[in-house]
Amino acid sequence: MVQAFQVALDTPVCRFKEELAEEFGTPVQSQRLWLWARRVNNTYRPLRPLSPKEEKQAVGGLKFWKNEVHLLLEVIDPPSRHLMRKDDLFVFLKLYDPAQTQLRFIGTLFVKPSSRPSDILPQLRTLADFHEHEEIELYEEVKFAPVMCVKVDIDSTFSSADIENGDIICYQKIPNSEDAYPYVRLFFQHVHDQKDAQMKIQALEEEIAKLKLQDRRETEAKEEYDQLKLERDTAVRHVDELRYQNRHIILDFSLEDLQQATEHFSDVWKVGDTEYGCVYKGIIHKTVVSIKLPRSQSLFHREVSLLREGIHPNVITIVGICSEASALVYEWSPNGNLEDCILRTDDSPPLLWYKRAQIIAEVCCTLLFLHSNKPSALVHGDLRPCNILIDANYRSKLCHFGMSDLFLEPGTCPPNMSARLPYMDPEFLTTWELTPLSDVYSLGVIILRLLTGMPPLSIAKKVAAALNRDSLHLLIDKSAGHWPYTQAKQLALLGLRCVKMSREKRPDLSTKEIMNDPQVAADGFTYEAEAIRRWLDEGNNRSPMTNMALPNRDLVPNRALRSLIQEYLQQQQQQQQQGQLDS
Repeated sequence: MVQAFQVALDTPVCRFKEELAEEFGTPVQSQRLWLWARRVNNTYRPLRPLSPKEEKQAVGGLKFWKNEVHLLLEVIDPPSRHLMRKDDLFVFLKLYDPAQTQLRFIGTLFVKPSSRPSDILPQLRTLADFHEHEEIELYEEVKFAPVMCVKVDIDSTFSSADIENGDIICYQKIPNSEDAYPYVRLFFQHVHDQKDAQMKIQALEEEIAKLKLQDRRETEAKEEYDQLKLERDTAVRHVDELRYQNRHIILDFSLEDLQQATEHFSDVWKVGDTEYGCVYKGIIHKTVVSIKLPRSQSLFHREVSLLREGIHPNVITIVGICSEASALVYEWSPNGNLEDCILRTDDSPPLLWYKRAQIIAEVCCTLLFLHSNKPSALVHGDLRPCNILIDANYRSKLCHFGMSDLFLEPGTCPPNMSARLPYMDPEFLTTWELTPLSDVYSLGVIILRLLTGMPPLSIAKKVAAALNRDSLHLLIDKSAGHWPYTQAKQLALLGLRCVKMSREKRPDLSTKEIMNDPQVAADGFTYEAEAIRRWLDEGNNRSPMTNMALPNRDLVPNRALRSLIQEYLQQQQQQQQQGQLDS
């Protein structure tokens, strides 16, 4: 039995022995206390008995291990029979029975360091009830984990065998060959292996429990993420709807507001400089915005007029104007423009394929909206990746639409012609007339660029040649991830149709079917409600656009787009009624 005591450090050892006598009923004169010490094999064994001088000290004056006093109580009964000399060694004895595979403690002995183990064989036989002629083998148990049990030479002295105070000597009869574990060393190894196996099983069980807990936490985190994403998407749609409802509200800013927002239009805040004007990043009323200073008054007035007219979720939103500086204030697009995303300017992350597909779909819908404007279509005229801004959610925002005609005078060279030319409608160069199909040509080049990541010059010829050789997969931009080949091929064919030299051969976006009830699915794409519900009811759990697993089956109404569709349909109906009256 092992007992721990909490005593004051100033308690004398003699008083402590009295407490032991009260606890165990062992008289003080029959007690001998031993100090324990840490051995080189990391085991703790009796070091030596307390000296008479130490027995007069307080407990706190003894040696410590981790702030605790470790003492061994030896019972001497009667005291006169166990007088120990100063140099004697105190050893523990264990007996191993190979037949029963049992190891048990049987007692202790005091031995002289100069004596030999063979001298104590008679005592060992008596303790184990062996015949006086039976041969015995001795082992020293050095440590248990891992097992180290060393055979003791019975003809050498205890000191030469490195036997010290507190060592454990195991002994046994010479075993029979049929014993399962004939030697104590093998028995120790067997016990250790079992313990080791149990520890491994316990470690595996703990690891499994940790993995299960981690999996549960990941599942909960994913569910929480999906819920937060749904709430965010819903909030974004509501904001778009509010923006549409308040589309005619444009704030007025003073020149002082803009100067404070940009530190007096410091170059540190400048983020762009094009033929349309200089663009600065600024902070107004704790909100990050874009501030543009157009090159001319005509550009300023044209852009304000067009942005009042062309309100759409994928058209850049005008926040306000500054008439004093002829400046415009827009919503901020933290991911720059599409050109930056394709080229990965400033080591930006790669634009993944499903985001590229989403941008293509958004640009198509936005062009359809602009081209459907009445009484006359709004033609972008300069549709390039640099004029497609990307917001924090990787939604596309068209800018600079309907303004290119201010630069395109017959017989003059437009600014930045080398950058414009690959996206420019070939028929425009002969007719100097921009039509909705001019934008379709530019859209085709953008589709091919998003698909391949290649520069725009001669891109159509390269893609067409790859399709003819059935090697389109070699041109697809690897940084976009694993783009489904069927969808990639469809986009390549669509892009090539859009860049036909003749306008008559290009697809007409106005012939596309208009949604009645647009709904946003968990993949972020907008679908006709009936179509996406039918898709989900058929047991499909993957996105129709990306073929990736849908995190959930929730649908969120795209109210902003629905408002635009309803307004467009009302305009169509009014025009039909007016046409009937005129006839």
